[in-house]
Amino acid sequence: MNVTGYAERMVRSDYAVLELALSVSGDDCQELLEKLHRQVKELKTFWIKMGIKSDMIDVDNRPDIKISDAKQNKYSVQYTIVLTMNDLDMASDVQHKTNHLAKKGFVFSAQSLKFFYSKGFELQKELTKEAVKDGEKTATENAHALGLSIEKAPNNIEGSKLICASTYENPLPFPFERIVEGCCSWGGGNADIENKFSVLVNMRYAFKKDGESSTQSEKVKESPEDDGAETDAQG
Repeated sequence: MNVTGYAERMVRSDYAVLELALSVSGDDCQELLEKLHRQVKELKTFWIKMGIKSDMIDVDNRPDIKISDAKQNKYSVQYTIVLTMNDLDMASDVQHKTNHLAKKGFVFSAQSLKFFYSKGFELQKELTKEAVKDGEKTATENAHALGLSIEKAPNNIEGSKLICASTYENPLPFPFERIVEGCCSWGGGNADIENKFSVLVNMRYAFKKDGESSTQSEKVKESPEDDGAETDAQG
């Protein structure tokens, strides 16, 4: 009998990540890089005063340089900055106040605030155990409806996969970094602080007759005349 065990749990994220693209534009590339360095320094001071630790501010110092107007030698240069915050309540406030810096000449060409859960692997193990129990219960109930019973343990259990009902992509511990077109990009995350995680486990159970193991049941079906067959299942 093939069954699928299921388990789910609502989980609150335990840290937030604010990713920003700080941009400057002009006709002198060297001056733009110097301006970026000054603005990054100002931003770090601003965020540290808000309570963000310096080691939780990651700046990708590889500039993304683009030519916005080839005829007039206009350039656009940007840095990717990632802030990690364990205090979820302050994350939105940090984003809001950072955006106010636009009045001081700071340009953020892109930004995103996402929430992560760092204990995805531990959660998967816990939910897998619950899913296996759920599968055993389902197999027992289905067998009982047929007037049969199942072996105590499944003869096959496939690997489990942790999934989320929302847009959470990959429950890997932070940081999960990948390089995309020369820039630092952080994978996964979700816009919601709380998310429903679930695990599915495919399992296979063997039937047995009440009071007999599957091996004994097979022996009862064998003919005494068969070469090499035991005539006494109890002997």
